[in-house]
Amino acid sequence: MKRNNQLEKLPLRPRRISSRDQKIQGIDVIICVILVIYAFLIIFPFWNAFVISISTEEAYLHSNLLIWPSEIDFTAYKMVFNDQGLWSGFKITMILLIFGTAYQLFFTVITGYALSRRKWTGKNFVMNMIIVTMFFGGGMIPYYQLILTLGLNEKIWVMIIPGAIDTFNMLLMRNYFASLPVEMEESAKMDGANDVVIFAKVFLPLSLPMLATVGLFFAVGNWNSWYNAMIFITEKKQYWPLQMVLRSMIAKVSSNIETPEALDTFSQGMTMASIFFTIVPMMSFYPFLQRFFVKGIVVGAIKG
Repeated sequence: MKRNNQLEKLPLRPRRISSRDQKIQGIDVIICVILVIYAFLIIFPFWNAFVISISTEEAYLHSNLLIWPSEIDFTAYKMVFNDQGLWSGFKITMILLIFGTAYQLFFTVITGYALSRRKWTGKNFVMNMIIVTMFFGGGMIPYYQLILTLGLNEKIWVMIIPGAIDTFNMLLMRNYFASLPVEMEESAKMDGANDVVIFAKVFLPLSLPMLATVGLFFAVGNWNSWYNAMIFITEKKQYWPLQMVLRSMIAKVSSNIETPEALDTFSQGMTMASIFFTIVPMMSFYPFLQRFFVKGIVVGAIKG
């Protein structure tokens, strides 16, 4: 009887914790302060760069640290938007962003899917050869000779074709496909589906979080692409991506000696305006895929 009385006194559902019961502890204050400082350290450089880009050279020289513009001047942005080289670089970068990302995503996904299936002849050998590339490379000179032999120099394809598969992203896709139940594949085969149909209609729709995550990695890499252009595209500057054009512009404006117009230009403001021209599009695009980002990374790293 005593035990039954104790069971009757137990609540049927957990008691809700009201806002009055929640007390702010010292550790909560410390965490909030650390997060505020961290957020400030991240945001302030962007704010300072923006203030410099809309300030005059005189205001910049008479201030040790610009927090608020004393005089607003959009001359730097006018010069940036009137520069045809930047718009040409923007067009090339958009081509890399769209076609390059789709190309890399296609080969990375199908390779990851193939390596996640049951054992087939040569699977371990192929897997080991791919993983080796994460630790060892062939060297710059063999790579340069390979590009010349393939005839990719001075062509936009030199920034797309060599990056077909990224080993890290391929492993994420492989781990994700391997974590899905094998029973789905078996039931699809019982219904008469072949391997292509199983991949396209069963596994691919379930991998949207990982596709968004890996696609974001490739998109950011293509947006920031400039190294191959610097090495292999030296004459046809119309194929320079945006980051390469920005690099050339900053070097040209900072020198203040190459053109007469550069003498009348606030070089630091021009540099900051050019930087904002290149980072704002990607910063605007990133939040739309951020909700897939953490989920894709966590799920893709569960099973090896």
